[in-house]
Amino acid sequence: MFPSDTKASLHSAFQSVLDSASPSILARLSLQLAAMPHVAAPSRQALEQERLHRHAQQPGSSLSPAPRLSPLRLYLLGYNILSALLWGHLLVLTLSFLLAPSRPPWHQLADRLSGSYDYHNLGWCTKWTQTLAVLEVVHAALGWVRSPLGTVASQVASRLWTVWGVVEAAPEITHGHPLFTTMLLAWSLTEVIRYSFYALSLLSVSAPFLNYLRYTTFIPLYPLGASSEAFLSFATLPALAPVVSRAVTNVMAQAPREIMKTKVGREVLWWSAKHGGGTAGAQKEWGWIEIVRAGLFLLWWPALYVLYTYMLKQRRKVLGKGKTVGGVSKAQ
Repeated sequence: MFPSDTKASLHSAFQSVLDSASPSILARLSLQLAAMPHVAAPSRQALEQERLHRHAQQPGSSLSPAPRLSPLRLYLLGYNILSALLWGHLLVLTLSFLLAPSRPPWHQLADRLSGSYDYHNLGWCTKWTQTLAVLEVVHAALGWVRSPLGTVASQVASRLWTVWGVVEAAPEITHGHPLFTTMLLAWSLTEVIRYSFYALSLLSVSAPFLNYLRYTTFIPLYPLGASSEAFLSFATLPALAPVVSRAVTNVMAQAPREIMKTKVGREVLWWSAKHGGGTAGAQKEWGWIEIVRAGLFLLWWPALYVLYTYMLKQRRKVLGKGKTVGGVSKAQ
């Protein structure tokens, strides 16, 4: 760092200072140096532990000690525990229904999945347990939780529509449908994990395994639940052929008679009479609620894509492998 001649000059100057100092001063300096404690440089692991300790002191940290439970936190804790227990009850009933030895064999899957609505009042419990989730919208609107109001409201609204606008509005189709069972299985598994995680978070209890389940089980459960909801709604729609048939008949009635006499015209009239004539009165008609269901069926898939990709990003953010410092992962 310094040229050799400069080093030599500095060494000579320092040596001359030492030579000129009195022996008593040198002895006193030696004693003071010997009495000074040896301080070792902190290890990287010690530095990382200190970082985690500072992080634990921050409000809301998962590493911080359990806070004093205010009335609001007690209420939210009670709500999440109650919801976890209710969904756990539904999950046990659903699994009991699926595993009952009296059910049809597994190779007859549709028959084995059918009829769960009336099993130990499973359908009745489902609709009221899901309706309780309206309180989540209230919590978000009042700022009691950090969840975005729009996201919470849309998720709860889609569930409530499925329960009241589909399942309860068309019981003759939905109550015995196998998709009701698959939908309920996906819902109950997801909600037991989610509400349990929230309850432990309010107690500042770290649950890495539960956190892993929360950001992993959605991978199969979201498509299963959303597709069951969508196709269960689709199953309630009336046949589309009579509607198309009547529209074609009205168009053909306004067409010139020359077109009606052609081979194509006669084929169209025959098809229209076959699919919309004598059976029209016996078939369920399309109304506003059926139109809404059809529109929501088309919207279900882009909405699932948005939610699914968002959860995948959250999974990478939460469960992504952190940089390890001194044997301690910084992802903690």
